[in-house]
Amino acid sequence: MDRTIGLLGGGQLGRMLVREADQFGIRVVILDAENSPAKQISGTLEPKHINGSFTDPKKIRELARQVDVLTVEIEHVDTEVLEEISERGVEVTGNDGKKSMKRVEVQPSWKTIRIIQDKFLQKGHLEKNGVPTAVSESLESTEEALSIFGEKYGFPYMLKARKDAYDGRGNYPVRSASDIPEALNTLQSRALYAEKWATFKKELAVMVVKTSDSPGVDATTAYPTVETIHEDSICKLVYAPARGTSTRLQKQAQDIARKAVGSLWGKGVFGVELFLMDDDSLVVNEIAPRPHNSGHYTIEACAGISQYRAQLLSILGIMPSFPSHTISADFPATIMLNILGGATKPAHNELLRQTIATPKASLHLYGKESKPARKIGHITIKASSMREAENIIAPLIKTVDGIRAERTDSSPVNSPISSPQKLVLVTMGSDSDLPVLAPGLALLKELNIPYQETITSAHRTPKRMIEYAENAASNGFKVIIAAAGGAAHLPGMIASSTTLPVIGVPVKASTLDGVDSLYSIVQMPRGVPVAAVAINNSINAALLAARILATSDPVLFERLEKYAQDMEDGVIVKAERLEEIGFEAYGKK
Repeated sequence: MDRTIGLLGGGQLGRMLVREADQFGIRVVILDAENSPAKQISGTLEPKHINGSFTDPKKIRELARQVDVLTVEIEHVDTEVLEEISERGVEVTGNDGKKSMKRVEVQPSWKTIRIIQDKFLQKGHLEKNGVPTAVSESLESTEEALSIFGEKYGFPYMLKARKDAYDGRGNYPVRSASDIPEALNTLQSRALYAEKWATFKKELAVMVVKTSDSPGVDATTAYPTVETIHEDSICKLVYAPARGTSTRLQKQAQDIARKAVGSLWGKGVFGVELFLMDDDSLVVNEIAPRPHNSGHYTIEACAGISQYRAQLLSILGIMPSFPSHTISADFPATIMLNILGGATKPAHNELLRQTIATPKASLHLYGKESKPARKIGHITIKASSMREAENIIAPLIKTVDGIRAERTDSSPVNSPISSPQKLVLVTMGSDSDLPVLAPGLALLKELNIPYQETITSAHRTPKRMIEYAENAASNGFKVIIAAAGGAAHLPGMIASSTTLPVIGVPVKASTLDGVDSLYSIVQMPRGVPVAAVAINNSINAALLAARILATSDPVLFERLEKYAQDMEDGVIVKAERLEEIGFEAYGKK
């Protein structure tokens, strides 16, 4: 590749971009401080890297003279000089001493970067293009203006700086009128806007590649939808794919992200952050016109075309097309864990040793000095199931939590260890069925399978039953166990409202010994399958659910093999004992 890329910013994103460029022999010239992370590993000799600020117009022009394409690692750059370079070119002096104007591409377009820099303009642009976002208004920096917004939209709401906000810096949650003076003091001397509080249940993200200079959704391709976990407004974990999110919602998030990026100008890779609201609607929080923390997992999970490779290929105009407009992951499950600086500089050394000794773990260090709250690296786990990945990464998360400095957010909702994804929904028509289900629930617990038990009567609470069934997949469940006696409509009605596998447990009622329940469950019409176990046999229901889950979970598969072996060993022990002492003594034991 004979084209040279100029990069504004040489942090960890630039470092990973340079690694990718080296594989293709693409030259990257970096403008940033001396010994910045990207410069530490770049082998570019000619043209040489430039030391200085990536916001300095003079330095940006100096960089532009040496390259064919300018791109960014961070959006906080001077778009005025980028506009000048893009529209008129940059003055260069030839070998003959004559001056001329050299045209240099700016990707993504300076127009896109300028809009994204100002988060209020960004929200307005998205809204104008039909992309759902939170309600927001530009405000004067006065107590009166903030009070009026609170009266209009209610407390709490989020007060935000329009520019130069990152990792929560520049945001202030105004929970009541009494917070207004402190909010203004914290964000003083900055242009502000207020945003209606977004009551969301999950934060999602989608990386999107754009391959056209002009706006258009057809020129966009989306990576998988991921779930992001934040602490102290800093991304801590990324789960790919998003846990407990239905295929429909994941696809919807990709479509919205593509629509948002498709409304912009220029080529490159973009990170789109979204909120999954309590009513399952999706709104875009904000966009980054560059590689993004939520896309680091793609280095391992989408090795053929990671977000960094996509950035290179798209801005150079050689990105392959994807007819489906989506890029699939190479692994069923991936988790990315950020490494933040510890309370002391060597505090992360134990984590590094632990990671190196962990199978299926990939370690990335950024060459940055360890400081509190600074991202100094990340770890990626690849696995055949999310359950396996969670088991592998759990000790690493505990280590990170132990060394991290200035950690103020310890809410259990942010801890994936205290809130594992529940996989089996166990429901019954009445609490009188609970004694029958208890042995099966105990077995799920023994096998370490997270589950949720509830009551959803097909006759007394039909709306509740249908709601549970319809939302089961989007809530992350993989299998449903439904117990019912008498008419035993519950398993069949649930099966008609979900595409998840349903296992029916016929319960012995006061009449007919449960045969009526069994017949009802096994006589479902074509197209509405329900598995059935023996009357009152919740153990087999739990085992069948476990075997379904084990098809994509090798850890659980091993547990089931041990369970079967233990049963066999138990029978053999009993047989040997019977043979040894005879039936009379055996019966008296």
